[in-house]
Amino acid sequence: MNTTLAARLFTPGLRRGSVQAAAISRPLASLSGVPRPSTHLPQGYVPLGQPDATRVIPHTIRNHQSAPKAEYLLPSDKVEADRLQLQHDMFKTLYDNKNLLSGARLTKDSQVLDSGVGSGAWLTAISKEVPGIHIQGIDIEDNLFPRPAPKNVKLNRMSVLDLPLSWTNRFDLVHQRGFVLGLRREEWPVALAQLYRVTKPGGYIQILDGNLSRARNVGPANRMQNAMLAELCRRRGLVLNVTDHLADMVRAAGFRGVKEDARNIVMSSRNGKLGRDAWTNQYLAFKGLKTPMLKAGGLNHVQTEGEFDQMIEDMGREWEEKGGEWIRCRVRA
Repeated sequence: MNTTLAARLFTPGLRRGSVQAAAISRPLASLSGVPRPSTHLPQGYVPLGQPDATRVIPHTIRNHQSAPKAEYLLPSDKVEADRLQLQHDMFKTLYDNKNLLSGARLTKDSQVLDSGVGSGAWLTAISKEVPGIHIQGIDIEDNLFPRPAPKNVKLNRMSVLDLPLSWTNRFDLVHQRGFVLGLRREEWPVALAQLYRVTKPGGYIQILDGNLSRARNVGPANRMQNAMLAELCRRRGLVLNVTDHLADMVRAAGFRGVKEDARNIVMSSRNGKLGRDAWTNQYLAFKGLKTPMLKAGGLNHVQTEGEFDQMIEDMGREWEEKGGEWIRCRVRA
């Protein structure tokens, strides 16, 4: 059970059966239900960091991840680390003040994988909630890793698309969130197959992400930003509405007992502290898309950095005035 501003939560069901080490040389071979990824990239695909044929708009550039072939669109700096902590607190409030949203019952001997550590907000909270628990965290970029790491936490820079064979059947719980702007369409089934492989038989998974294709009670500035984001994601092969399909993909990966819990967040002070935090989180996230959007020439909507900044300010004002809503969705199994 899991959810962003407007977000849908998909949690894969209980992990059934085991994956034998002998079959791991081809991770997907033992997962017959997992759809094979297409080898064809979407039309118009442009690798992140390489501008398209249009003019790159001059602007103040923030630090972004540098992993080869990765597509994650948001920055990797102190401002983003602070946003991720705020987002963690917001999600916890949204989901009944809980960090553990699956049926997992963790003890000090449990093994947990946090896929997409970011600033380490979730794993830090879990390490305090279950003292002595063993947590393995991974991310394509280590700029935001907590230093020093909490006790009994190991952090590695690696991709969820290629997890070590030695991790097969290891983890009692696998946690992942915030990948809607990080995985291409053809990478989602691969990532979920990898997560299934490393989950113990009888183990659990919880995934939380947002649906960035739909928002309610928004104005023209938000609609313009959404059009820009949709075009940018089309070029990158990312899936804005991945939460519409995530539960089915989790089932296809082999998990059972999959449940989803989608919750809306009103991004306005009329929604109290949660609404103010949601407003700030989404405002900073959209502001953080400046570099990829302006490297793409403004995506037929803005011509200067100033126009982009004004769009973001207008969008924030619209949310406050109209009570803009985004959907967060949690999936667990």
